[in-house]
Amino acid sequence: MTADIFDAINQNTRATGNWGKGKAPKLPAWPRPKPSKKASTTSGPKKAGKRVSVAEIYKKFTARR
Repeated sequence: MTADIFDAINQNTRATGNWGKGKAPKLPAWPRPKPSKKASTTSGPKKAGKRVSVAEIYKKFTARR
């Protein structure tokens, strides 16, 4: 979230600045972490669970016990 706020402030500064025509400075983006390749390959494919309808969810929450 910090990176998004930082980037938004930079874009606002660039858009509202009083720069010469075509002379707006290039502002650096916040560094973001990159996912490691090892972690993504060891987890394997994920199986999707059984689909549940909204009506079934409602029944679970409103059932008397």
